[in-house]
Amino acid sequence: MSRITARAAIAVAGLLAAVLAPLPATAAAPGAPLAFGLYETGNSPPYSFPVTPAYDVQYYGWHERFQAANAQAAWNAGTEIFAELQTCGNPCDESTSVPIADVSDGSSDAYLTSFAQAVAAFGHPVLLTFDHEMNGGWYPWGDTEITAAQWIAAWQHVTTLISSIAPNVSWVWAPNTETGAAPVANYWPGNGYASPNVNVIGLDGYFANSGSTWASTFARSLADAESVSGNQYPFMVAETGVPSADSDNVAQIDNLVSGALSAHASALIYFDHSQWSFTSAGQAEFIQDTG
Repeated sequence: MSRITARAAIAVAGLLAAVLAPLPATAAAPGAPLAFGLYETGNSPPYSFPVTPAYDVQYYGWHERFQAANAQAAWNAGTEIFAELQTCGNPCDESTSVPIADVSDGSSDAYLTSFAQAVAAFGHPVLLTFDHEMNGGWYPWGDTEITAAQWIAAWQHVTTLISSIAPNVSWVWAPNTETGAAPVANYWPGNGYASPNVNVIGLDGYFANSGSTWASTFARSLADAESVSGNQYPFMVAETGVPSADSDNVAQIDNLVSGALSAHASALIYFDHSQWSFTSAGQAEFIQDTG
C-alpha cells in the first residue's frame, strides 16, 4: 500500500506518523497465548471459526481496491487486517499477471497511490505484504519467472510509495520456507532502505504430509531469515496449514503451534481452506494450543 509552509507540513506529517503508525508485531512472551489469523473462503468475516482471530487475511489482486468496509467490520470485531497484495488478477496466473517492470518503474503508481490512500483513510493498523512466496516457482512473480533483483526492486518501490502515504502500514516480508524453494537470503531487500522497508519477518510454510514437523518445515528457513536480516525483526508464521487427511493431524497441529511458540512467533496465520481445512478435532486442538 499527503505530504501552509514547508515546516508546518513536516510537523503535521510527523504528528500523523506518531498517531497512526502501528507498533510492529512483537515476539510472544514465554507462556503467552499465540495470536492467530485465518483465511477461510473469502476476503472478509464472519468466520465459521468459534473464536475471533487476531488477524483477518485478505488477498488483493492488482488493481483491486482496498476493502475498507470489510476491514472496518473486522476491526470492529477485534481483528486486524493482514493484506496480501499480488501482481496478478483472478485467477492468479500468467494470463492475469502484471510485468514486474511495470511495478518498479512507476507504471503502476496510480493504482498503488489509490490503494495506499484507502488504507490511510481506514486509519487503523494494517499488516501488508507484497508478492509473497517469491522464492518459489508457482506464482507469476516467482523465481522461475523473474530474478531476485527484479523482485527486490519492486518491493522497494512498493513499500516506499505506500508507506509515504499510509503510515498505519507495517510490512511483512514473506518468502516461502526453503523446502522446494530458493534460499530466502536471495530475496532479502536490505536493511534501512527508505525505512520502513521491512517491519516483520514472515515465513509461509505448509506441512506436506504426515511426516512433516516444525523442524523439517520451518527451522532451517527461519535460521536463514534471521541470519540475513541481522536477527533484529519480530517473526510471524505468515501462512501455514496441516493436511486434513493426515492420520496424525491433531498431533501435527500440536507440533506446529509448539514450534511457533518455541520460535517466539508473534502470530500464526492458518489457511483454513482446501486440503488444509481444520477437522473438528484439529480445530479444537488449535484453539486449545493457541489459547
